[in-house]
Amino acid sequence: MTKLKNWKGVFYGIAYGLVSRAIFALEDFSNGSVNALLPTFGLMTISFMFLVPFATGLLAAYHHDTVTSSRKVASISMPVFAVAGLIGISVLSGKEGIICALMALPVFLFMSLLGGYIGVRIFKRNKGDLSVSLLVLLPFLFAPLENQFVLADKIFTEHTTIAIEANEQDVWNNITRVKEISEQENNYSFFQLMGFPRPIKAELDTVAVGGMRKAVFARGLFFTETVTQVELLKTLAFNIEADPASIPPQALDQHVMVGGTYFDVLEGKYEIEKISNHKIRLHLTSQFRLSTPFNFYTGVWSKILMKDIQQNILEIIRQRSEAQQSS
Repeated sequence: MTKLKNWKGVFYGIAYGLVSRAIFALEDFSNGSVNALLPTFGLMTISFMFLVPFATGLLAAYHHDTVTSSRKVASISMPVFAVAGLIGISVLSGKEGIICALMALPVFLFMSLLGGYIGVRIFKRNKGDLSVSLLVLLPFLFAPLENQFVLADKIFTEHTTIAIEANEQDVWNNITRVKEISEQENNYSFFQLMGFPRPIKAELDTVAVGGMRKAVFARGLFFTETVTQVELLKTLAFNIEADPASIPPQALDQHVMVGGTYFDVLEGKYEIEKISNHKIRLHLTSQFRLSTPFNFYTGVWSKILMKDIQQNILEIIRQRSEAQQSS
């Protein structure tokens, strides 16, 4: 029992995090209509992403400040275990996708450690129930204030390249119309392993401005693309449209839904740079929108995600083009 008691801060932290997540999630899944008595405005808020893990760390310190003494290793481990338990239970119960959990983890770890450190300092001087009660209410008190600020859209650009031992024609054929990609051809990238659907094919009705291109991914995900620029054997650019209502729920996590409130891919562009008669450099550039209260952070992850997707597509084009060159 003594050993179990030493972990009570972790259990309180996990319980607080799960209850807070359930309350904040009410508005995410009801368009804000259910949570009128305690408005939180969803999970993609500073109140949840930053203040809930901060309060989790405070609770870990409050319920076992002797264990979380700054002179002991447990001052780091207790808030970390609490956050790991919160995220682990959310993923295993199906309440959160792996991609979203991965993106949230660094913030949750940092803020919980900060909360634990500050909590040790506060509760060493004054360990009162009133003080901890006020501190754990911080996310809910801040949420209505945060909602007064309008989400700012920010446009990001991601550019990737690959060298291909092939001529322009073979590469051009492989970017204008991407034949079905088998599982053997697909290079399982990091975010695919985390749950992002793999690419299947891309169909284009005509290689001309105004042509319609359909990019198909696994689990029913697809994008409708309109060609905006064509320069034969050199450039193919297109606008990208995604209808969130047409995307199956199992295809993407809600908070990284393409065309949704927080994230959208806007444009794609292939450019062929000729190096020699049998070698080219293929460029793929995308533009995407983010609309979160912390674009500075989600932007980093979104660029990593887009780079991961684009590198996989370019590698498939390289393999196909070089195979055609040698045949």
